[in-house]
Amino acid sequence: MISFSSTLWHHPLLRRGWQLLAVRRWVALRVAALSGVASLLALLQPWLSKVLIDDGALTGDLKVLAGTAGLMLLAPLLGLALESFTRFDYLDVSSHILFGLRERVFEHLQTLSPIYYSRIGFGDLVSRFDGDIAEVQRFLVDGPLALINGLFSLVSVISIMAFLNFSMTLVVLLAMLPLPLLHALRKRSAVENSAREVKRQSTRLSNFFIDSLRAVKLIQSSNGESARLDLLRKRHADYHQALKAAQQTGFALAAGQRIAGLIGTTLIFGCGGYLLSRGQITIGLLVAFIGYGGRVAAPVHTLLGVLAGWQRLRVSLERLSEVLGAESPRLTGKAILPEVLRGELVLEQVNFHYDQAKPVLHQACLHIPAGSKVLLIGASGAGKSTLADLLLGHLQPCSGKIYMDGVAIDQVTAADLRRRVAVVEQEPVFFPSTVAENLRMIQPVAEDELLVELLASLGLETLSLETPVGGIKAALSRGQRLRLALARALLQNPSVLILDETTSAVDQSLEQQLLELLYTRFATCTCLFITHHPRNLQGWDVCCRLRDGAFERILT
Repeated sequence: MISFSSTLWHHPLLRRGWQLLAVRRWVALRVAALSGVASLLALLQPWLSKVLIDDGALTGDLKVLAGTAGLMLLAPLLGLALESFTRFDYLDVSSHILFGLRERVFEHLQTLSPIYYSRIGFGDLVSRFDGDIAEVQRFLVDGPLALINGLFSLVSVISIMAFLNFSMTLVVLLAMLPLPLLHALRKRSAVENSAREVKRQSTRLSNFFIDSLRAVKLIQSSNGESARLDLLRKRHADYHQALKAAQQTGFALAAGQRIAGLIGTTLIFGCGGYLLSRGQITIGLLVAFIGYGGRVAAPVHTLLGVLAGWQRLRVSLERLSEVLGAESPRLTGKAILPEVLRGELVLEQVNFHYDQAKPVLHQACLHIPAGSKVLLIGASGAGKSTLADLLLGHLQPCSGKIYMDGVAIDQVTAADLRRRVAVVEQEPVFFPSTVAENLRMIQPVAEDELLVELLASLGLETLSLETPVGGIKAALSRGQRLRLALARALLQNPSVLILDETTSAVDQSLEQQLLELLYTRFATCTCLFITHHPRNLQGWDVCCRLRDGAFERILT
């Protein structure tokens, strides 16, 4: 697991984000530079106000009046032009970082075992993949940019004020800086806690929504629509309460800063009016410093926003650490399976358990000759599907070895193993797309003619390559889905084929058709047919039963 006691700057996702930012560093620096120029143009306004009043209006110099007024109009227009240039650069940097971070997390998610996904809600993952990664991206892009601009603007405005009048500069700084900073520091923990609760309630809501849609047929069949709607209202109420608390925290922070700003502005008016009455400053200078008071507050608020963003970032990194810290059963050996794999399988003293008190496999031994057709029988929960996951490298034995053609599979890479082993499950998974696109997931360059011939050979000539499949199971019959899954396995050209409860919910006629395809189209392949209710023990090279964690041969 990732230790979160160390500084956040060493978090792997932040390190990845800095690397991505470094790739676009020149674009980011251009954005920062142009933003700095835009800030300087904004800082010209109070100075121009002083010139307009003192050197133009009070002296009656029309040239100064006209020239200064023109500059006051031109400066914001130039700032607007610079903003239009930086928009696309900003989009380029932020998109590059966001997509790179998502790809990093998605890459890790694809390595995790089925056990992980059985213990976490998909809404939870969607929330982290979308919201929390976006929070990291915003901090990586907006944080440095805001910090640079905030510090640059603050230093610039202080320098300009000091050049104009040192006494009024001290008044502005004392009036506008201490109170907002103290207030923001006091609210740090409240900002972090409210952000954490909002994300927690948002995740609960996402989980509820996705889980409900996945079970919509059950909900309809059991007349549970009203009950689920009531639960949704309860989730909404909890989410609303979290949002309300976050709004209250945000309002308290903003209100405190506004009150501090009003106090500061009052002090500037009071002290400036006193100095004006004593003849120590001019009217134009007082107007300029009133304007600069707001210009001091703006970068201060920007810097405080970076601080609040840091608190939100901590929450998001904590949540993403739970995902990135999930261990994956990686196969990282250097051994290579034979290019022509016969498909001999040997289990040698294999032990596996999810819970130590309930072993799934115990000292299990099994020999499956190459090219044989094997019937594996076992009750639900006996460990049949676990065996399939072990052969695919989704799970690793707690002890013992599994060999394929004499090579221990924990010594080969996952990619090498999985291109040799294909699985057809009871409910094959397809992506919401066309038949052709689902098949080309296995063989991306397969020609249309090859796919059409393959479908016809499996009795799917009624399907076109553009037939929709995936999201709505009713789009294809159960028999069509199973045949399409076999077509996908054929494209993979495996040495070992596992049919995991594939025919457990079909009639005997369809089962017989599928078994005939098994013997004709996968004749040279080692086939492991897993079931808990065999209809026929004849015709198999090997029949065995998985019971009490061990394999027993069945004589036919």
